[in-house]
Amino acid sequence: MNLRPRATTAAALNRRSAPQPIPRRRTAFERQVWQVTAQITEFKLEDDDDIHLILYDHGAYMIAEMPAPSCLSRRTRDRRAIVNVRRVFESRCGPATDSWQPLGAVVRISGVGFWDFPHRQTGAAGNYAELHPVTGLRVLAGCA
Repeated sequence: MNLRPRATTAAALNRRSAPQPIPRRRTAFERQVWQVTAQITEFKLEDDDDIHLILYDHGAYMIAEMPAPSCLSRRTRDRRAIVNVRRVFESRCGPATDSWQPLGAVVRISGVGFWDFPHRQTGAAGNYAELHPVTGLRVLAGCA
């Protein structure tokens, strides 16, 4: 796993070809931390207690997810950063609820590449590429 963020755009991640069938952390994309500067248009607490962020950048949407700390094992790589980024996000931008909340904050966000599958999620990339889990977040504008 390469934990050093590699700069890209949501549009570039949307153009990547999704493998078939969807593997679990076996592709180079899923073994890399990616960094995108984007607007968070909305966020929501999902049923699995992940916070879903809808990112918009260069004409493309994609999802980033912040898992609940209780869902992470003690051996999760970069666990401290994953837990901290969620805490910082909610303290600066407000707590996530089970309803979509508009935001409009511009952030530099880092997360591990993840190939999801279509399951009617709002804000998904065309190829279902995500940043999951989020490992870093810097608010550039829009939150306290």
